[in-house]
Amino acid sequence: DVIQEELEARGVPKAEIRKILRQQRQRKWEQLLASKPDDKYEDPKDVAAMEHAKYHMGDYKLKTDDDYVVPEHLRINADKKRRQMILLEESVYTIRMGFNDRLLALRDLKQRIVTNIAADNQRIQEINEQLGIRGESLWRP
Repeated sequence: DVIQEELEARGVPKAEIRKILRQQRQRKWEQLLASKPDDKYEDPKDVAAMEHAKYHMGDYKLKTDDDYVVPEHLRINADKKRRQMILLEESVYTIRMGFNDRLLALRDLKQRIVTNIAADNQRIQEINEQLGIRGESLWRP
């Protein structure tokens, strides 16, 4: 954009400006492709991670065997899912009730603060009347 504005200020025709900008983009593209690694290049860190996974992954072929039986404690059935859903519903209920309790406590606190401010304003007005100060507006919540 800066180059384009500079060329326009010199009075270079727009077609020539586009041609120059296209050539610059082509040069940048060629530089980018020149810095690209070879398709057969493999990062040593990736190779090491794959080797580690290969040796530490375990033998998962057994699970595809026809004789494989899922252990009882790992099986998931409708009763387990129903129990899990009930626990989640209880958890959501508990969280909602806690939120409601905190919200009501904040409401009560606000009411107490408003009452205290009103009482303080009343006392300030009484003091102002005793001092003979009139017309001073006090903040009201």
